[in-house]
Amino acid sequence: MEHTAVPDQEQNISAWQSRLIELLNFQLHKQQAKTKDQLAVELIDEMESSRESSELAPDAYAVDSGLFNPVVIGRIQQSQKPWVADSEKNRILYYKGQSYNCETFNQTIPKESFREINVSVRYQEQTRWMFTCTVRIRRYGKVRFAIIYDNPDKQGEPIYVFTDMLVWNNHKILSVRSHRWDIEPFHEQIKQFLGAEDSQLQTEEGVRKHLTLVFVVNSLLKSIDLSSPIGDLPMDSYKDVQPTFGQRCRRIVFEVFHEMIQKIHQWIDTKSKTVTEIFQTLFQRLLYA
Repeated sequence: MEHTAVPDQEQNISAWQSRLIELLNFQLHKQQAKTKDQLAVELIDEMESSRESSELAPDAYAVDSGLFNPVVIGRIQQSQKPWVADSEKNRILYYKGQSYNCETFNQTIPKESFREINVSVRYQEQTRWMFTCTVRIRRYGKVRFAIIYDNPDKQGEPIYVFTDMLVWNNHKILSVRSHRWDIEPFHEQIKQFLGAEDSQLQTEEGVRKHLTLVFVVNSLLKSIDLSSPIGDLPMDSYKDVQPTFGQRCRRIVFEVFHEMIQKIHQWIDTKSKTVTEIFQTLFQRLLYA
């Protein structure tokens, strides 16, 4: 704002009017800005108060470490719903009268204390190794604490998780926490395959419309049955298989090429078009660009 200020010696009143409008818009946008916590609470309110709350509101909330704070957790507790929250490694916990952070407490746990747990994540079985115990943390009191590894040797960075459900076993904690991962593949898919990241729209309305189309296409792609034949070509290899998002996108390409080849074959078979006419039909835009 300082770099774009109007010089004090400026005599043109229109310059000062434009500057005043800029300052008012800046103040308006500043007042309308919302923190991640505020947006999260509004989303929870919207789901819990909706007429279709039985369908929209989850039975439990899985929370990212960036939202593990009294504002968000407090709103979940008001809804009387359980929560599972990822945590940073430096969060302080109390166990048997001693204080630790998550990382130093993990160092006191031998790898033999971790149990092997199998859980289904997006129709795929995954194995994790977990240690859980009851601890106390500030603001939330007694909670269940879990340390999760993807290998039995405690190699790599673990995931630290807290939940207010003291009676949940390892499998239940891991199952609820795994739902939080669903949004990550979704972000990757719409950016990599559906152009959400390449959009250069500059208005909120334009961005909303673009994302709406992206979400619709995403839903349509997930409804495709890859085991249905392409023409006379059977696709039995996709029966009882959960296809990847890339395979769904390629299926659309295959169907388009099949229809195009079928049309070309028809033209040649009936001699309704010459080779030159077929070539012009396919490449007209490139030929005369």
